[in-house]
Amino acid sequence: MLSIWRISWRNITTNNKKRFFITLLAIILGTSFVTAMLVADKTTKDVFDYYEQMYVANADYWVLSDEHSYSEEMISSIQNDSAVTGTLLALDKQAFFELESDHSLNERSVRITGVNDQNSPLLKLPVIEGSLDNKGIVITEAVANLLGKKVGDTVRFTNMGEAKVSAIVEYTQLLASPSNWERAESTSFRILAPLDMLREWTGQYNEISYMRFQTKGDGEELFHSLQQSFLGSSVFIQPVVADDLQSNDIGGIYTFFYIIAGLSIFISGFIVFNMIYTSVIERKKEFAIMKSLGYTQSAVSKLVLIEMILLALIGTAIGVPLGIWFGDMFIQALLSVFEFDMVYTLNWELPTLVAIIIGFLYPIVFSLFPIYNAGKTSLLFTLKMANERDGSTRLHILRAVVGVGLLCFVFIDHPVTYAAVLASVILLFPLLLIGLSKIFTPILKSFFNYPGIMATKNLFQQINRNANTAAILAIGISVILLLGAVVESAPQGYEKEIRSTYGGDMRVTSELSWSAEDITKLLSYPAVTDVKPLAEAAPITWETVNEGKRQFSVISVSEDGPSLFADLQEKDLYKALTQKSTVLLGDRAFEEWGGNIGQSIRMNSPSGEQSFEVIGVVKTSHHSGYVAFMDATNLSNEFGWTNSFDLLLTVNSKAIDSTRDQLWSDFGNHLSKVQTVEDEVESTTSAISGMNELILVMLLIIIGLASIGTANTLLMNTYERKFEIGTMRALGFTKQQIRNMILAEGLLIGLSGVIGGIATGIVLIYVTSKSELMEGFISFQFPISNIILAMIAGVTLSLCAAWISSKTASKLDIQSSLKEG
Repeated sequence: MLSIWRISWRNITTNNKKRFFITLLAIILGTSFVTAMLVADKTTKDVFDYYEQMYVANADYWVLSDEHSYSEEMISSIQNDSAVTGTLLALDKQAFFELESDHSLNERSVRITGVNDQNSPLLKLPVIEGSLDNKGIVITEAVANLLGKKVGDTVRFTNMGEAKVSAIVEYTQLLASPSNWERAESTSFRILAPLDMLREWTGQYNEISYMRFQTKGDGEELFHSLQQSFLGSSVFIQPVVADDLQSNDIGGIYTFFYIIAGLSIFISGFIVFNMIYTSVIERKKEFAIMKSLGYTQSAVSKLVLIEMILLALIGTAIGVPLGIWFGDMFIQALLSVFEFDMVYTLNWELPTLVAIIIGFLYPIVFSLFPIYNAGKTSLLFTLKMANERDGSTRLHILRAVVGVGLLCFVFIDHPVTYAAVLASVILLFPLLLIGLSKIFTPILKSFFNYPGIMATKNLFQQINRNANTAAILAIGISVILLLGAVVESAPQGYEKEIRSTYGGDMRVTSELSWSAEDITKLLSYPAVTDVKPLAEAAPITWETVNEGKRQFSVISVSEDGPSLFADLQEKDLYKALTQKSTVLLGDRAFEEWGGNIGQSIRMNSPSGEQSFEVIGVVKTSHHSGYVAFMDATNLSNEFGWTNSFDLLLTVNSKAIDSTRDQLWSDFGNHLSKVQTVEDEVESTTSAISGMNELILVMLLIIIGLASIGTANTLLMNTYERKFEIGTMRALGFTKQQIRNMILAEGLLIGLSGVIGGIATGIVLIYVTSKSELMEGFISFQFPISNIILAMIAGVTLSLCAAWISSKTASKLDIQSSLKEG
C-alpha cells in the first residue's frame, strides 16, 4: 500500500513540475477564497448577533409608553413582584453639547440616557477605560476621540449642567453615535448618565422613559397579567426581543460571500479537471502498459485518485490557514465600508472545518471523470493510437446548437436564466475563439510576425481546451461585472424608492407629542409648504408563522396622508386598511413572517395580544421594508397607539439647511431628530457605493485565479507539442520566436476571455434590468470602471501566464524534443 502512495507522489512531483505547482496553486487559492468567505460570513453574523444581544442584555420584558415618559409609580408593583429578579430604570432626554468649537445645534445634539445602575446585569457596557461608578457619564470611544475627551475630563451641556467622563466603552447599539462631524449633521450623539443626575438637570424627578426587568422562568403569567392591568393607560409592556433587522439590512452581503466562494471553487475545479484530464490522455500508454503487467481497472483509477488526494491534502493544508487570514482582512474592509465602529472576534473554527471538507473534496469531485477514464483505458487501442486531438467538427456543431438553445433563455424571466446563459457561454466559446482568432490574426502578425500566425493555428489543435479556459475567464468576469452593475445601480434604485416613499422632504422627531400650535408654527415658516403628522408605534413584538419572536414598527397611513409605500393598487390598499384588524407588511417583514396574504399575524400591541389580517405586501424605504402599516384611525382606536412624535414636512429644497437650523432653534428643548430625505439617501447608499471597492478587488482575484488556468492550459499545450517545437527550433526558429508564439496564444485566450466576459456580463445585466423579479430596481448600465479594470487585468495576467509557459517552451532541448516524436 505504501508503494502506491510513493508512486503517486513521484508522479505529481517529478513529471511536469510546473504544471503540478500551478494546479496546486489553483487549489490553494480556491480553498483560501472559500475559507475567507465562510469565515467572513460567520463572523459578520456573529458580530451583529453579539451587538444585538448586548443591547438586549439579560432583560426579558420592558415597560414603555406612547407618551415618551411616565410616572415611576406605574411600575412600582413590578419592582416589588417576587417573580422579578432585576430591574433597570431609564430616562431619555435630548440635549446639546456645549463646545468651544463652532458647530451647529444639530451637530451638537445628544441623547442622554439616564439609568439607575450603570453596572446592572440588564445593561452590557464593555469598558475600555475608566469605571462604571454611577457618578459620571459614559461615552463610546468614537465620541471620546471626536470630542477629544478622556476619563476624568468634563463635558458640559447647554442649559443643563456638566459631568465628568467616568468610563469610555466600546461601540454598543444603545450608545451608537456618529464618528465624524459630517454624520453628526443627521445623527445625534448618545451618552449614558446616572438617572439621579439627569433628573436633577431636567426636573423630571419621578419620570422614566422605560423600565427593563428580568423574571424567574419565562415570566409569561406576569406578562399577560401586566398587559391586562395596563389596558386603557399610556403604558404598555413588550417582550425584549433580539431582532436587528430594522437597523441592519445586510442580507445581500451573505449572498455576495457565497457567489464569490462558488465562483472560486468553479474556476479552481475547472483547472484541476483540465490538468488531470490532459494528464490521463498523456499517460494512456503508461496505463496500458500497467494493465498489460496485471493492473486492474480499479488499480489504475486508484493510482490517479491517490494523486488527486495528495494534491487536495496539500492544497487544503496551505489554503485554509491562508483563507483565515484573507477572511480577517475582508472583515476589516467590510466593516470600514459600512462605517461601523465595531470590534469583532474572528469566528474561524466551524468555517475552517467546513472549508477543510470542501477543500479536500472539490478537487476530487472535479477529477472523478478523468479518474474513471484512466481506468477505462483500452490496452490494444491505446498502444496503436497516436496522440489525440480534441477538435471534432461534430462536437463543435453539437455544442453550438445546444449553446444557442440555452441562450434563448434570456427571453424567460426566471432565475434559471443565469445558469443557462453561463452554460451557453461555455458551449459557444469554441466558435467565439475561432472567430476572434481570425479577426486578430493580422494584428498578431504585425506584432509577432510569423509566430503570431502559428499561434492561431496552434489554438485550433486543442480548441475545446483553449476555449474552455477562455470561457472560465469570461464567466468570472461576467459574474463580477453583474455584481458591479448591481452595486452601481442599487444606489439609484434605493434613491428612487426613498424619494417616492419617504413622505416628504424632512422628518422631524420630538420627545413630546406634537400639538396643533406646533404645526401652525411650522406652517408659518416661509419654506414649509405642508406638514403631515406621522404616528409610529415602536417597538412592537410579533410572531412569525413558525412562532419565532420578532420586533418592528407599525406606522400609520391614510388615503389623504403622505405616501409611505409604493404599490400599483395603492388607493385600493388604503381603502382595504380602513377595515378593522388589517395591516400591510413591508417586503422584508413579509418575507421574515413567512405567511401568505390573507393569513393573520399576531402582535403584542399596546392594547394587548391581537391578530391582524395581512392584506398586502408593499415596497417601502422605511426601515428598509422591515415594517408594518395600519390605518391611522385603527392604529389609535384598535391598536392603542394614540400619540404622534413625528412630522413629515414638505420644504423648499433651497431652504433645507436654514429650515433645519430654525427647527433646532425653535423646538430644541424637545426635538430629538431632524432628518432630510437627502440624509436618508446618503445613509442608505453610501455603504453600497463603498462596496464597489471590494467588487474591484474580487474582480482582480477572480481574473488572477482564471489566469492560473490559462498558464496551466498553455503549459499542457507546450508539453504536448514538444516534438513540433523541437522541429521548429531545428528549422531555425529562435527562442524568442518560440516565446512570442506562446505569448500570442496566451494573448488570444486572454482577449477572448475578456471580450466574451464583457459581452456575457452585458447580457446578464440586461436580463437583470428587465426582470420583473427585480421590479425595475436595477437599471441597464455598464460598470465602466469594472470593465476597464477587467480588460487591463485580463490581458495583463493572461500575458503573465503565457510568459511562464513561453519560458518553458524556449528552454526545451531540441534533441530530446525530436526523440519524443
